[in-house]
Amino acid sequence: MVITFCVLFLYQTVSLHAFTIANETNLRTQLFNASRYNANVRPEQMLTVQIMFNLLTVNELSIKDQSFEVSGWLTMIWEDGRLRWNEDEYGRVKFIFASQSELWRPALVISNAVKQFEVIEDEYTPLRISNNGRITWEPPGIYKVSCTPDITYYPFDTQTCHLTIQSWGYSLLELNVSALDLGINLMEFQENGEWDLIDNETKVDQSTDAKNDEYGQLLFCFKLRRKSQYYWLNMLLPVIVNSVLTALVFALPAESGEKMGYSLTTLLSFAVLLTLISDKIPSTSTSTSIVVVYFSVVLILGAMAVIFSTMVLGFHFRENDEPIPFCLRFLFRNILGRLVCYKKCTERSNVVPYELSENQPTDKQPVGSTIKRDMYLKREQTQLKLKSSSWVEPEDDFDWKDISKVFDTFMLRLYILIITTSTAGFLAGGSLGG
Repeated sequence: MVITFCVLFLYQTVSLHAFTIANETNLRTQLFNASRYNANVRPEQMLTVQIMFNLLTVNELSIKDQSFEVSGWLTMIWEDGRLRWNEDEYGRVKFIFASQSELWRPALVISNAVKQFEVIEDEYTPLRISNNGRITWEPPGIYKVSCTPDITYYPFDTQTCHLTIQSWGYSLLELNVSALDLGINLMEFQENGEWDLIDNETKVDQSTDAKNDEYGQLLFCFKLRRKSQYYWLNMLLPVIVNSVLTALVFALPAESGEKMGYSLTTLLSFAVLLTLISDKIPSTSTSTSIVVVYFSVVLILGAMAVIFSTMVLGFHFRENDEPIPFCLRFLFRNILGRLVCYKKCTERSNVVPYELSENQPTDKQPVGSTIKRDMYLKREQTQLKLKSSSWVEPEDDFDWKDISKVFDTFMLRLYILIITTSTAGFLAGGSLGG
């Protein structure tokens, strides 16, 4: 019984000082008296507005349109000494709400907006007024601003875009802007399917108009990194596989009769692949992406493979009774042939070093004659050296088919080297951008 009485007593005591319509009506009548408050007069000669951007999500970063769109709301706080009251005099009312038409509010704009460039306003969002004269306004919005991207390392690129808020009409001597807390709030942030938000920063800056008047600015900077898993599976991997298949055209023997058809098929398949992925590549001329350079290299290699395959087939099916020009024989036999180790490595590995000594017996010359024995040893050593050298092969054994095989082997190794180097360079450049 005693406990019930205490609870009822406390309830009656609190209710006497709780919110009532009469208390707030009296307070509003007192605060917004025409003789006391004018919404067209700023609170102070030099007023500072604290601003924080609450990011909800990154909607889009368009490379083609060079625009950046985000959703969120702004938290703006300033103080107005005319709107202070003693809460004990008005039933302990600690705060009230008002519309933007009833209060003075700072004129702010998104200076780099590409859509709806106008003073920030929202008639449906009330302004919260505390008893200490502190006003808090949180208008939401979808903000689309300009952003100049750099696609050099696409699709491993990292972009930095900013949202710029600037005072409008009030110069820096009358109104200044500053960051509230860290400037950017990510408590309600939801991740984007294409971009990762890896960093954010808030900067205070100034701008000067044609009349040399300075205005306060606040920049909310967002650093984004593109998610590359999609591009790996749908764009890069097919191109790398196609480049490897292009090199294998020189591993196909000319006798198979499929060499030219294979080279044309790989070239056409890459052309079809380019038509499928062309809409995914950003269309801009401000910078050139390394992926475009890589695709161009693969395309040129595919086109040149058709030309080189034609040359290989021309050498292979040429009649052997047609003489080989000296320069062509020297190029493919003594230069390219040695580079690809055509037939020479096998012959050199089969040569067994053999040195005749004076104490080793031989049955091909008389033992009694020392002079004849020395001459025979020198002749045998000379013949062994000539036999083990790489240029004693008769020229009649090197024909047009050998030229085609040397050319095929050399181009296969050259293509593998170029494709491996260009792919490694592309991936290394992409890792720098990411």
